[in-house]
Amino acid sequence: MEPAKGNEEPVDPVPVRSTPPPGEGDRLPPKPEGDGKENVKVLPEGELSPDDQALKDLLEKAVADMTAGTRLSESLAVLIREVQTATASLTAVPKPLKFLRPHFDALKQVYANASAGAFKTSLADLLAVVAMTMAHDETRECVAFKARGNSKDIATWGHEFVRALTSDVSNEFIARADANAIVPDDAPSLEVLNQMVDDLVPVHIKNGAEGEAIDLLYEVGQLSKISRFVDPGNFEKVALYVLRLSDYVGNAAESTELITIAYDAYLSQGDLIDALRVGLKLEDRTKVSKIMQLARERKDGMLRKQLGLTLAAHRAFWYAEDADADLDEFVSNSHQSTLFHTLARELNVEDAKTPEDVYKSHLSETASLRNEAVQAESAKQNLASTFVNAFVNCGFLKDALVTVEGNPWIYKNKDHGMISATASLGMVLLWNVDEGMTQIDRFLYATDKNILAGALLALGICNCGVRDECEPALGMLPGHLEAANADERNCSALGLGLAYAGNPKDEIREALLPLVQNTANFETCCIAALALAHSFCGTGDEEVSMALLQALSDAAPADLSSPLAYLLCLALGTVFMGKQEGADAAAMVLQTVEHPVGKLARALLSGCAYAGTGNVLEVQKMLHLCTSEAPAPAANAAAGAANAAAAAAAAGADGAADASARLEQARANVHQSAAVVGIALITMGESVGREMAERTYQHLLQYGDLAVRRAVPLAIALAHVSHPDFSVVDVLSRLTHDADMDTAMNATLGLGLVGAGTNNSRIAGLLRLLASFYSKEAQPLFVVRLAQGLLHAGKGLVTMAPYHSDRLLMLKPAVAGILSLLVCAFDLKATLLGKLHYLFFALAPAVRPRMVMAVDDAMQPLVGVQIRVGMAVDVVGMAGKPKTITGFQTHASPALMGVGERAELADPMAWKRATKVLEGAIVMQKNPDADIEAGKA
Repeated sequence: MEPAKGNEEPVDPVPVRSTPPPGEGDRLPPKPEGDGKENVKVLPEGELSPDDQALKDLLEKAVADMTAGTRLSESLAVLIREVQTATASLTAVPKPLKFLRPHFDALKQVYANASAGAFKTSLADLLAVVAMTMAHDETRECVAFKARGNSKDIATWGHEFVRALTSDVSNEFIARADANAIVPDDAPSLEVLNQMVDDLVPVHIKNGAEGEAIDLLYEVGQLSKISRFVDPGNFEKVALYVLRLSDYVGNAAESTELITIAYDAYLSQGDLIDALRVGLKLEDRTKVSKIMQLARERKDGMLRKQLGLTLAAHRAFWYAEDADADLDEFVSNSHQSTLFHTLARELNVEDAKTPEDVYKSHLSETASLRNEAVQAESAKQNLASTFVNAFVNCGFLKDALVTVEGNPWIYKNKDHGMISATASLGMVLLWNVDEGMTQIDRFLYATDKNILAGALLALGICNCGVRDECEPALGMLPGHLEAANADERNCSALGLGLAYAGNPKDEIREALLPLVQNTANFETCCIAALALAHSFCGTGDEEVSMALLQALSDAAPADLSSPLAYLLCLALGTVFMGKQEGADAAAMVLQTVEHPVGKLARALLSGCAYAGTGNVLEVQKMLHLCTSEAPAPAANAAAGAANAAAAAAAAGADGAADASARLEQARANVHQSAAVVGIALITMGESVGREMAERTYQHLLQYGDLAVRRAVPLAIALAHVSHPDFSVVDVLSRLTHDADMDTAMNATLGLGLVGAGTNNSRIAGLLRLLASFYSKEAQPLFVVRLAQGLLHAGKGLVTMAPYHSDRLLMLKPAVAGILSLLVCAFDLKATLLGKLHYLFFALAPAVRPRMVMAVDDAMQPLVGVQIRVGMAVDVVGMAGKPKTITGFQTHASPALMGVGERAELADPMAWKRATKVLEGAIVMQKNPDADIEAGKA
């Protein structure tokens, strides 16, 4: 026998009693038979049980034989057999591998001395398995030895080895990607590594670990290969995993590639509904048209109608093909008003609500004080009641104020307040164009310019969210865009934008572009820009974007310093919503805008371009903006300091000058407010980024400047629209009593957005307390009323959450509407609390029913359909068929759904349907096979 390495004593061979067949004499002795009861004995640390000691001796004997060069094949067979048959817990290394680890170097020496052949190949396989237990990740010996062994023989070594080998292969590709990496001469070639990838992927797919196969292919840049392994049993898991992976990739090109793979997976298995949803996420009209063509070829009426309803839910009103003209009523969303009334009737909430039903002032402890405030500020509070009434009764076609005979409520408002009072009629008549035109028509001939302006806006709001073949808004509103009265121009422009929100048409661009280009009427220019952006939201339209950039360049510096310029900046960002790198050219042009508003425009453009992507680098840029201050304009700062000094001298207070300077600095740093909102805008699409952003907001509240702190409640609200999470409500509730009144009012508005359409009792109680607290302050009380109107929107039957279709799709018109409100909140006193209060109706595109309703082919509600609604469970990457909801309740259709909830049928075999995602109207048929099976039972 050869001497051992170093100064160690030579190892004596273990004596063998006879010469049995290969491998037979090296088995562990059988356990003695007993009564099946084992006495558990706790051994001292480091001491082995008899069975473990016998196994260790057996393995060491085999290693010693191999080191000595005797019985090589027999000893290797013993080692392979013990390793392959070993079992272990999830947290422990198998005993054979544990005992072989000290002999790893000895086995490598045996391998180095062995000649090429079957023995060396098998020993390389064994060394690859032992190498996965060694802490030498940088050497990647596992993949190095496996490449020299039998690469086809992977699954027999166990799932843990497959995972370890997958990790090493992935790391090897990453190391090769480095241009400066030094590749050893004996390292596996790329050809061998690619072959190993091809061998590993089927093993993962067979084991139900599609996620690990996708991760490997993504790391090595070969993700397209996953399409070869898609079959009817796994295509849903593959597509779902790839879609979730697309939320975390680095750039738009990779994200598009991943989403396209999901689209191909659904399409290859004939799942046209899910393929359409993914096609809409890609914003690829060619793919959408292809799916609709395949549906026509199938001649499945239920499928085609469900596809039309899916397009309507995403406001894809641009889809209009002659071949699908019979689906126009479904794509146009014309059934929404009827179904919404059916929902209200089933839930017994048809009766009109008054603002007092929302205020519940009889529960207020300071009712007498509040009533005095109402009398003193009757016009302001009547205006507040107008908005509350409009949102509470939105879509119900009747209320107790503006639809009653004679419309006396309109005349209880003064001057510009009559604009919103008349426009509120559009919210009450939302989604019903025929009824809306009938009731609004008589106001279009009013002599009072305020009522006429309000009627024009009402006409646009009424058409929001639906498509009518007569197109009354396009026929009537452009004629008022050149009116002499500014309010008439503004309201007709805004109404046109809201009527075609998310529905870009050349006629809209031709009508509104002249107003945007005429910067002499800056107020009309900004509102027309906002309207144009609502229609062309997320299109990146070159002509529209160039007109907006030109307006920013041509406008007078004094105009750009006004809060109206915020709307112009938002319009540019809205046009590029979701375009990511597609907005880079516009961002470069904005660098030439010397006015400080250019910073605001760039912040809003970046936030909108990466909306919902979770891009970490963009979030870091936003955080950097939050920490960089801009000096206050010299003239304004000097004037503010002089005025503050005079006030301080008169009042004998030294803090007045400092307060004035802080306010002036906040106006100069409004781009920081946009950056804070941009963080929420970027991260609202995925849960991990949203949670991290919430922690960031706490730091911004503690250390941020005034402009930053004012925007934090708005950002929190944007990330949780219509989702009244307890912790979020708690944070906003504390901020409603902030020392800075603008921060407090923004937090109050944020409470309304967080609870929008939910009737959340906790928020309702907080708002009632705030109404009492601010009973003598007109402006904060007005904001409280707005929040109460949002909270009770649609009597609790609607939502403003921008994500739908199981949170896969973002409704861009809804995001644009919410952002319009938030940007107005950057300076409430100049917008919503001033003469531009009607901009509050820009929220109309975000309002939609939060229902799930079973209907038949004729869009009539079905009776007897039981639906379970519960909290959605994230099943991405889970093995088997896990439950998709938890904590569910069973309802008879129709049922209400909240943010983060998912619906499923209580008896899925009893009904045939074309889609698995139950949201909105679901076309169903009774399954005749279910009755046959029930009869057999």
